[in-house]
Amino acid sequence: MPDKTCACPHCKCVVGKNAVMKDGKSYCCKGCAEHHAHGEPCAAATGCECAKSAHG
Repeated sequence: MPDKTCACPHCKCVVGKNAVMKDGKSYCCKGCAEHHAHGEPCAAATGCECAKSAHG
């Protein structure tokens, strides 16, 4: 199975074996899975800043 990109719209992180599943989609972390509802940062070690884009 090939690696997949996180389903968070602004995230470019690859979803690994510890993916968070929500509504049939794979996310790299809980923050992404909850669409950064409370401003949670992306927990990926890559320094992704998709949370900043989530709320404009």
